[in-house]
Amino acid sequence: MDGVSSKNRRVLIVDDTESIHRTFRDVLAPAGSPAELDALDALLFGGDGGAARGPSFELTSAYQGEQALAAVRRSLQAGAPFAVAFVDVRMPPGWDGVETLSRLWAEDPLLQAVICTAYSDCSWDDVMARFGQTDRLLILKKPFDVVEVRQIACALTEKWSRERELVDAVARMLAQEEKHRRLITSLPDMVLRVDREGRCLEVKPPRGLAPAVQPGFSRDGPVGDALPDDVARRLLRELERALADDATQVFEYGQQVGGEVRHYEARIVGLDAAEALVLLRDITERRRAEAAAAAQREQQEIIREQARALEALSMPLIPITDEITVMPLIGHMDRRRMQQVQATLTEGISARKTRVTIVDFTGVPTLGPDVGDEIVRVAQAARLLGTEVVLTGIGPRIAHELTRVGRDLSGVTTRLTLQSGVAFAMAR
Repeated sequence: MDGVSSKNRRVLIVDDTESIHRTFRDVLAPAGSPAELDALDALLFGGDGGAARGPSFELTSAYQGEQALAAVRRSLQAGAPFAVAFVDVRMPPGWDGVETLSRLWAEDPLLQAVICTAYSDCSWDDVMARFGQTDRLLILKKPFDVVEVRQIACALTEKWSRERELVDAVARMLAQEEKHRRLITSLPDMVLRVDREGRCLEVKPPRGLAPAVQPGFSRDGPVGDALPDDVARRLLRELERALADDATQVFEYGQQVGGEVRHYEARIVGLDAAEALVLLRDITERRRAEAAAAAQREQQEIIREQARALEALSMPLIPITDEITVMPLIGHMDRRRMQQVQATLTEGISARKTRVTIVDFTGVPTLGPDVGDEIVRVAQAARLLGTEVVLTGIGPRIAHELTRVGRDLSGVTTRLTLQSGVAFAMAR
């Protein structure tokens, strides 16, 4: 409990006689100077008075059972419970000590208690008949022995502290277990707790997956009963590794479930030397998405290959004679395609030792931006290889475009038609 000292020395005295309260104060919380307290300890416990004094207690007095119950309730609300209650058996006209203690324990089960009784008041058999066997209760016979009172107070407050620590530790453990349970419950996966032989100790079904497409694991059944034989053997091997190596084992498998093949990722985590968690995540949709993406990439590559093939077909290099080739262009020509024209043309010229190359634009309806520069570069590259370039089929639109952007083709031979270009080349 927060705010409670590990050394709780709060003591409740419940008695209807004021002199009894004074006696407890003199024994458990004496007032006076340190020298006086040392002398009192020497009187009670022996010694020369110079030894360290025993602990001092914080006392609260109640003269009837109802007052004691109210004091216990206030202490619990304040987060400062009593460790020990000394309760007299006879407290007329209210509750007796047994009834009082019964009500105090109903409010605070950790309270350590001492029943104070004369021999004629109450026997241990009477107490046992009311409370049963308990280690939270002692009987203190009157008249009191002050040393016995102080020893009982010390022992029971220490016992209360140990039990409080145990209760807090159990509460923390239960809270941690609840946190883990909620975490596991929130997982979308199927979770199995299995022993080292592969028997399912617990089964948590997956969230959001229809029962018809869930593997049929059952509690107290072998995990292999719900898996194909080869997958079951592998899971047992990985389970053995996880328990031996304290390392997470991961593998994937496929299984026929609900009339279709489902894909799963299995993760095995050792909990201790005898148990492990098996997390089964359905990755069927992920596998389908990956397959669809791969098919799309393959289709896109096919399309690109077809486009490259079409581009190659749209700019073939055709030999007319050993020294004359023709490259008829088809379709819209942009800068990238003209660069491909230059590459194809220079490779063909080098391979064939061509002297004249005719580049025919009859099939080209339009030119893209900056294509005029590329046409000039095509002619320049051919000349560097010792080949003359003849441009044919330049219609009005292309001529207008070249003129508009101010490209000078004065150093390049042009002919109106492909036929005239061939005739020119033959004459050369």
